[in-house]
Amino acid sequence: MTNDIFVYVELNKNNNIRPVSLQLISKAMQLKTKLADSKVIACIISYNQDWESISKIIGNYGADEIIIADDEKLSLYNNSLYPEVFTRLVKKYEPSIVLLGATTEGKEIASYTSTKLETGLTADCTGLDISQDGKLISTRPTFGGQLIADIMCRTLPQMATVQENVFGFEIKNNNAVIIHENIDLSNIENKVELLSSKYKDSSPSDVGTSKILVSMGLGAASEKGYKLVKELSDTLNAALSGSREAYEKGFITKSQQIGQTGKTVAPRLYIAIGISGANQHLTGIKNSGKIIAVNKDKNAPIFQHSDIGIVGDLYEVIPELIRIIQADNKEE
Repeated sequence: MTNDIFVYVELNKNNNIRPVSLQLISKAMQLKTKLADSKVIACIISYNQDWESISKIIGNYGADEIIIADDEKLSLYNNSLYPEVFTRLVKKYEPSIVLLGATTEGKEIASYTSTKLETGLTADCTGLDISQDGKLISTRPTFGGQLIADIMCRTLPQMATVQENVFGFEIKNNNAVIIHENIDLSNIENKVELLSSKYKDSSPSDVGTSKILVSMGLGAASEKGYKLVKELSDTLNAALSGSREAYEKGFITKSQQIGQTGKTVAPRLYIAIGISGANQHLTGIKNSGKIIAVNKDKNAPIFQHSDIGIVGDLYEVIPELIRIIQADNKEE
């Protein structure tokens, strides 16, 4: 077993690298500084891609080696073939740490690989570190976000899936070594046949991709508050999101919840309305570009993490914000 860190690189529907993969490579580069004789190895599975361009991007974020499994049968994601191919590569290269994004695809592959290799898997992590004795520390929320658990695996490889946007990007400009692997797929039973596919286009209402989020907390969790927050998000062409309290009161769906037990986001602008700023929520917005907070409590913790803080009654502040934005839009 080596000290290497294996990172699964996922492509989206447009064959672009999913951001979480590059975030994991950047994080893996930090982790390897705490491991002796360690390499960061990126693994990508697909077919007939522009491997030169893709490899250059991956190398820019610091991967030391890039393993490419390229076969016509792998042109589209298949949950019979991809997990088995990935498992075989992990077996061959014997990394001590295996990281994947906590996406639908990443979770499928990770669960299959951990089962095949009879090793542990920590899911939906929000933090990663290396202990003094060189073990992976995987951090994740537990008990509904009330506690944060640091988990260490007793078996190898140590595996974890990581939520999107919990880590940032760091350019390293490595000249990565590219390795093409020919995997024999003839003896893999393919139990799935793709008949057709239809992709949902992203829109401003998608919490994970929107550049602007307007988020409501307990202080705005009323019918009147919801209408104002919704009007502000519509005016800004932004996505509507909220805290766990807003979800529990039924004003947003689970897919709109931000925080340790919801989504981690990285919009250019995050507007928090009636959100106090508990650690569970702050974890989900730490990578936001700018944060604007509106709260009537001047001592609310959210103000310590905001670029702009407005102390006031949201029922007075939000209508004025909407009026100003609408006036500016008319002038344009």
